Amino acid sequence: MASVLVVTTGAPLVAQQTLAVPAPTVQAVLVAPGDSTLRGDRILADSVQYSLIAYRGAQQQMLGTAVDVVKLEMRGDVPVIHRILTVSPGRAPLIDSTVTDARTLAPRRHRNVSSSRLISIDFNGKRVKGSIGPVDVPSLPVDTTLAIAPFDSGNWDLIVRSLPLEKGYAARFRVYDTDSGLREYRIEVTGSATVLGEDAHVVIFTLAPKRESVVWIGKASRRLLQVETLIDANTMLRQVRQER
Repeated sequence: MASVLVVTTGAPLVAQQTLAVPAPTVQAVLVAPGDSTLRGDRILADSVQYSLIAYRGAQQQMLGTAVDVVKLEMRGDVPVIHRILTVSPGRAPLIDSTVTDARTLAPRRHRNVSSSRLISIDFNGKRVKGSIGPVDVPSLPVDTTLAIAPFDSGNWDLIVRSLPLEKGYAARFRVYDTDSGLREYRIEVTGSATVLGEDAHVVIFTLAPKRESVVWIGKASRRLLQVETLIDANTMLRQVRQER
């Protein structure tokens, strides 16, 4: 499922020396939907465009853009975070839409439309139900009950931005991904830096062994400012926020 933007939809590249990722050194707390440390009110309504840039040795290539729109809405008496992400790497954009309970960060709905496949997933605690498949053939049904209630992998950054970030803080959380099922992600706050004029937390985001990104999150704004991911020894992907 798409996300802003790490490996499932893209992940940013940077110079190798800036992307030195230290090994985890802190024991991470387990966070689940509804955890008392999560604060959905840290997520504000926003509309932002990210540039997606690849760096290969001394060469730089613009891959496309991602427009991320976050709306705060009420569905009945439940406050929700409604997010619409449009990724345009070429002629056929990918459109990703999610609904998340703002009180608990529990996922409610995920829709994804691209030139190659359609995803329609509904969440209800441990229950995940919907369909996924190519656009030109009937979709395959998804109907599973997981061992635990997951987060949505596509909204990993909403989870991270809602946590009590400070230097030395580490957390792990479990997500549902349509490609690989239940997975565990890990974050560790390693320091601070100034990015795009903001004082920002520097966060190491680990999807799996040897699959890491460096994420910069504004301390005051809790905005996702930049993500960098080293793809191989010579290639890095960078996602950087552009003011609109």
